[in-house]
Amino acid sequence: MNISILQICLISLFYCFSNISWPFGSMGQWATINRPLVGGLVVGLILGNPVQGTIIGATINVIYLGLVSAGGSLPADSGMAGIMGTTFALIGGLDTNTALALAVPMGLVGAVIEVLTMTGQCMLIPLADKWIEQGKSKLVIWANTWIPYIVKSIIRFIIVFVILYFGSNALDSVTNALSGRVLDALSVMGGMLPAVGVGMMLLSIFKGNARWFLFLGFLATSFLGLNTIAVAFIFLIVAVLMVGFTESDFAGFKSIQQNNDLSYQYFTKKDLRHSWFMWHWFCESCYNYERMQGLGFCTAMIPLLRKIYKGDDEAMIAAMKRQSMFFNTDHDFGGMILGICASMEEQKRSGADIPDEAFVALKSGLMGPCAGIGDTLSQVVLLPVLSVIFINLATQGAVWAPIAYTVLFMAIFYGVGYWMLNVGYKSGGEAVLKLMESGIFDKVVKVANILGCAVCGALICSYVSFNWNVVMMREGVEVFNLQTGVFDAILPNMMPLLLTMGVYGLSKKGVKSSYITFGTMLLGFVLGLLGVIA
Repeated sequence: MNISILQICLISLFYCFSNISWPFGSMGQWATINRPLVGGLVVGLILGNPVQGTIIGATINVIYLGLVSAGGSLPADSGMAGIMGTTFALIGGLDTNTALALAVPMGLVGAVIEVLTMTGQCMLIPLADKWIEQGKSKLVIWANTWIPYIVKSIIRFIIVFVILYFGSNALDSVTNALSGRVLDALSVMGGMLPAVGVGMMLLSIFKGNARWFLFLGFLATSFLGLNTIAVAFIFLIVAVLMVGFTESDFAGFKSIQQNNDLSYQYFTKKDLRHSWFMWHWFCESCYNYERMQGLGFCTAMIPLLRKIYKGDDEAMIAAMKRQSMFFNTDHDFGGMILGICASMEEQKRSGADIPDEAFVALKSGLMGPCAGIGDTLSQVVLLPVLSVIFINLATQGAVWAPIAYTVLFMAIFYGVGYWMLNVGYKSGGEAVLKLMESGIFDKVVKVANILGCAVCGALICSYVSFNWNVVMMREGVEVFNLQTGVFDAILPNMMPLLLTMGVYGLSKKGVKSSYITFGTMLLGFVLGLLGVIA
């Protein structure tokens, strides 16, 4: 099919929008509209084929199930992969496996763009510091939000527009030139790539007793024919019963609710909500290697600081300085730290002897543990589990699945985040540490590991394609088939399982994800060209 200039512009604009954290929030944006599951639907709507776009985007998303962004590292840009892979597949009439093969290089291009963006945004730090020294809080917000948004949106728009404009015009010729065995080899390569996503995901959850549930989920799908949704619900119940939750596990929550002696001195609930929204929307709008979320945290605190230090320029400048230092943590748990700092600013304004070092020490002490728990619960637990459920629905052509996934994730994400804000504000750092030291988070992670392993077992059967095509014929009659006669007879889906565990093994040994991805692509392409894999 042909693609118009208007469609190219709309897709380019959507890629820009998928990298802007308003109104979904930094984590919300990365987990929803920046995912191929959602991006495939949007591209399909723009190109007039939402059903096929949803199917292709959901299939591409399997590769990125194990994608975790921590400490500023991003091995691949799933947004670029989903948007470009779906676009090229639709305009070229390609199958989903070939779309996977095209998506991976685009994801690596997006990762390079992100690294350059984070490096370039370091240049805004001296400018922000200058405006902090001058007490110009509005310009500080500009340095953190609108300036980086405008610059990186222009760059991203141009890159995607150029790729689509020139790439789409040549795609038909390339597709025709690659028809036959080469195109079949690309399809084989794409069928093997989901093993990379599942294998990478196992790196975080394949541990302890949870490991056995990978094989139980695999067997449930191979022999009982259960789909991933059925496996998810069944093993969720099993995991909860195995781990067990007692009343003592929730003691930390009860102690926090009882420790609610702090009244609203200067801030109203509306003030805190405003600050919290600023945190969620803009905590990573100027994410950079020098301060990470530091400038974003200061931006979120500015509405509160303006209120309590109104008319005291010297105190306002000092407050912005201490709140703009290096900071990096999980988005939801970061809201809890925001609440604690808001409470401390109130107490300092009321005359409490709280030195600037106390703010820095508290943020430095809490950001690591909060990131460890928060990133695990959001990126290793919530995101993959929800993705698996709705990917399964989307690959069946359910265009409502990406929308339902987005709504459900955002409801959980925003609900937990707002609750964490109030926990931090009302309870203070000591009570928060007690909550984090309780065993409930560890039990939640154990449940998630069991559930995740079981679902990964089902995913291997459903999405990884690696079947031998070695057949012996005699007088036009098949007398031997390596796949059905040997491997399927021993264990159905045996080869996809071995391939996935191979990816996991290499990842555990420290082999770079990019090497594993390209190695899998090369293996699939060569075996596809030889015709021994179908």
